[in-house]
Formats: sequence, structure tokens, C-alpha cells
Amino acid sequence: MPVLIRYCLMAIWPPFLLATGCVVFILNLLFYLREFLDYLLVYQAGLVNSFLLLFYIQPSFLVLALPIGFLFALLMVFGRLSADREALAVESCGFSIWVLVVPTIVVSVFLSSFLVVFMDTILPWGNTSFLKLQYKIISERSSVIIREGVFVKDFEGYILHVAKKDEGKGILEDVIVELLNEKGSVFRFIHAKTGSIHEDPINYHVILQLNDGIMQQLGTKKEESLDEFFQMKFKACALDLSAKKIRNGPIDLRSPRNISLKELSAQIELERKEKRDTRYDELEYYKKFSLPFSALAFAFIGIPLGLLSRAGSFTGAFLAVVLVVIYELFIMFGEVGGPMGIVTPFWAMWLPNGVLVFIGAILVYWLSHKYDFWRSLFKLLKPSSPRPFTSFLMSATKSK
Repeated sequence: MPVLIRYCLMAIWPPFLLATGCVVFILNLLFYLREFLDYLLVYQAGLVNSFLLLFYIQPSFLVLALPIGFLFALLMVFGRLSADREALAVESCGFSIWVLVVPTIVVSVFLSSFLVVFMDTILPWGNTSFLKLQYKIISERSSVIIREGVFVKDFEGYILHVAKKDEGKGILEDVIVELLNEKGSVFRFIHAKTGSIHEDPINYHVILQLNDGIMQQLGTKKEESLDEFFQMKFKACALDLSAKKIRNGPIDLRSPRNISLKELSAQIELERKEKRDTRYDELEYYKKFSLPFSALAFAFIGIPLGLLSRAGSFTGAFLAVVLVVIYELFIMFGEVGGPMGIVTPFWAMWLPNGVLVFIGAILVYWLSHKYDFWRSLFKLLKPSSPRPFTSFLMSATKSK
């Protein structure tokens, strides 16, 4: 039996590493390639800084790639065991299918526990390091971003225009700033005689300092209304150009995704004392557990599906894609429905895992009782025999 277990576990690692690497590559290709080229070519961040940003963003991809890679590996390995009739040979030798299932489930528990620690330590470190270096690059390379006579749209929610710029002193002259609403239309217009860009040392946000200007606003940020208009003059005005975020990347240093479980728990308790809405922070808190334990949920559903598919590894890869899409749809529903109050934050994040584990448990039970599935199921659901105390009461009643 140990030889069989060792054979099964050793077969998982090569496809697991290969699938994880492929998923990380695809995620980088889809979500970060353009930003990497922007930092390298547009912002002129340099090769070292560009690759450092690439390195810092990898933990956020690994959190997703490791469970997906584990699912791919399970479907491929157990699909091959089924296609080659090796699983049937195990049963023919008198061993239960649980000989293959239990050790893999134990490995998935260890992987999930590792991912919990990973999300609590490595992921916040990667996100905050990415933010700090990102803002530093943007701040130091403002001479590249902001050019004379060019409309700059690199800062989300803002359009900047500078008539003249002193490269040595970093002073901007005749500065125009247009603030965009949620529809992308200009709702606020700022014109200042001079300005400068610097980095906030506390939160590493990029700050645009304006002097001697005028601000005009038509309507509000959410809707345009010709009936609402105001104008004001100012001596000094500071705009946080990173309030929304610069392109893609972690949103804020103190975002729930960028702090540890202990810090997030304290933040939720503080919000409850102040009677503020805690649903979003609770959602992120439960997500720090539910997403790592998706590896366990994928193990419950992946092992029986792999054993049931007799077409080999291609079927396993297809099933993995389908399961990942279904899981992501559940997560998307939870991320939208949780803050809105449609479902509680706990169920918003744990429902996908619960559904996969439930279906997987049924499939595992079917595999271990496939010749008498319905009879054993009805026997399992049938009310058990009366307990001793109940039998005593029944006999006492009859004696009376």
C-alpha cells in the first residue's frame, strides 16, 4: 500500500508544476504584459525596476495559479489512472478507492494551509512593495509622463495639460486639470498658474500641488446637471492623483488585500464600534481563507471526475477549465452580492467551496459504492434503529 500511495503522489508533482507555470504565464500575459511594457518603455523605469515590479506582482498570481494547477494535475493523473485501468487494477487487488483519495486530500489540506500563510504574509508584502516602487517610479519619472503641450491621461480620472515646464526645478506653468466622472465626462475644471508633482512619504501617493488658480464645476461626479455650477479661486490646492489608482495594480497600502489577517480583524472591529459598514472588509477577511482552501475543494471534485473520465488527459484539462470558470463565476457573484447584502460575506466567499465539496463527496461515495449506490444511499438516509433510552421508553409503555 505505501508503494501505491507514493506512486500516486509522485505522479502529481510534474503536471502540478507544469500547469501552475502555464497558469502564471497566462495570467501575466493577460493582466500585466501591457503594464510591464509601459513601465519599461513609456515611464522609462529601467530594466531592473520593471522586472522588480514583475516580481512583486507574482504572489497575487500564484494565489490563483497554485489551486488551479493542483486541479489540473489531479484531473490529469487520476484521468490517466482511469484510462489505463490502473484504478480498476487497484480495486481488483482488494483495495478501496479511498487508498488513492485520502493521501491526496491530505496533500490538498497542507497546500491550503500553506496558501493561508502565503496570503497572510507574502501577498501583502508583494502588493505593498509593488505600490511603493510603482509610486516611486511615477514620481521620479514625472518629467517623462508630463510633457509640454501634451494631454496626459496616465492618471485614472484625470486629464493633465502643461503649457511650460522647468525641467531643472520641476515647476509646471499654466497647468490645466480636468476631472472625469464615472461616465468619463469632464465635470470639474482646474486652471492654475504654477504647480509641481511630489510623492507623499506616508502612503506613497502621487500629489499634484497647484498654486494661484481657479476651479469650476458643472454638475456632480455621478451625474451632469446644468442647474448646478460653482466657481472658486484658490491660493493652494493639492490633488491626489493616486486616489483611484494608477492603471492596474494594488489599490492602496491599507487596502484589506494588502494587510495581514490580524490587522484586518482589528480594522473590522474598529468599524463595528464606529457603526460603519463592514461587509467589504469581512468579505476580504473570509476570502483570505476560502481562496486558499479552494485547493481542498478542487481535490474533492477533481479526484472523482478524473477517475470517471476515461478519455485521458485532454478531458481532464477541459474539465479543469470548466470547473475554474464555474468557481470564478461564484466568486464574482460573491464579490458583488456580499457588499450589496444579497448574501452574507461568509457565504459569499465559502459557497463555491461548499458546492464543490458537496458534489465531490457525492461522486466519491458513488465511486466507493458504484455497484450498490442507491441501496447504500437509502440505507444511509434511512432512520437508524431506536436508541437504548427510546427503546426503554417504548418497552415501558407496552408493559403498562
